[in-house]
Amino acid sequence: MAVALASASSAIQPEQGITDVAILVGMEGTTQSFAVDEENLGVRLVFEDVNARGGIHGRRLVERSYPRPVEGAVEQEFKNAVRLVEEDGVFMLVNFGGPAALQIGPYAITKKVPYLFPHSALLTLDGARYVFTSFPRYEGESRVMLRYLSQTRGFKRLGVVHDPNVYGRFFLDRVRDQAEALGYEFVGSQAIPTAQPQDVTAEMRELRKQAPDAVIMALYPAQARKVLEAKASLDWSNVRMVATGPLTDEQYLDVAGRHSEGTLGFCQYPDPTDGREPGLAAYRELMSKYHPGRALNRYSLYGYVFAKIVVAGLARAGRALTRESFIDALESIQDWESAGILPPVSFSKTNHHAQRAGFICELTAGRFRPLTGWIEP
Repeated sequence: MAVALASASSAIQPEQGITDVAILVGMEGTTQSFAVDEENLGVRLVFEDVNARGGIHGRRLVERSYPRPVEGAVEQEFKNAVRLVEEDGVFMLVNFGGPAALQIGPYAITKKVPYLFPHSALLTLDGARYVFTSFPRYEGESRVMLRYLSQTRGFKRLGVVHDPNVYGRFFLDRVRDQAEALGYEFVGSQAIPTAQPQDVTAEMRELRKQAPDAVIMALYPAQARKVLEAKASLDWSNVRMVATGPLTDEQYLDVAGRHSEGTLGFCQYPDPTDGREPGLAAYRELMSKYHPGRALNRYSLYGYVFAKIVVAGLARAGRALTRESFIDALESIQDWESAGILPPVSFSKTNHHAQRAGFICELTAGRFRPLTGWIEP
């Protein structure tokens, strides 16, 4: 009888991270990285609004997070994720992007913890049950962008300035490896070894000696800003700069003197300030309500739209929420509409990737303007 009672008792234990009134969500605290902090602001924006309206089936979304520095970020980010799962007992992890995603993804699978929309295209676990990924893969983005640069725009000498980590090396390798197939010459590269450099004029001067027609920036925002400032100080006007991945955002690339004008990029989201897509109206309204005066950008827009998908999955899962029912609910989403912020989103048991398409854009008068429609690599 004791064994039977124990079994019955364990069968009705609540799911980790869920109470009658709350769902505990693991996120990152302050990171000192503009991109990550703005992404998480966008996620919190949705959570604030949901909670103000009574939560999801009567449960509030409660965040648990820990800060991390920029330097040594990958190791600390992974430690924070483990702490949130194993000590704090969160129901799921949200965002936690960058190179650390390559460690967190497999870890979340072993722990059967939902890991949702890390801001990284390095993680390619489309069929993994507990991992859902967000924006277009770097592999497809690089192929589309390099073909556009060499064949549509006629740039024949390409260089790269990059962070030496796995993200930067990914784009460096693709630019070098696709040169012969796409008919351009890879002329060289320069690494920016620190996340918050003071001056990169020397590196850019060396790259300029190779006379590239265009320079691909596989960098983080603070690095890219210094690269563009160095380009201006060198009066290097006859080169086209190209943004990659999540770097394509006006807030960091529009430097004084408009020396970044003409920068090309692969945009993943419409202009949050000037875009006319209907879905942007709700984002702007919430930003004005909860963070009046805060600048709009594509990073917080990213957090906002993917948090909306998280909420859609929780709503579908119903009151009897478990991690397994939540995953099932997400997999049932078909043609979810963000009213223009993303192409329609569909998932399945073998497809957990939300967004495959982006568009080519150009920095004009301080804003990234679309040059194409959605392109799916």
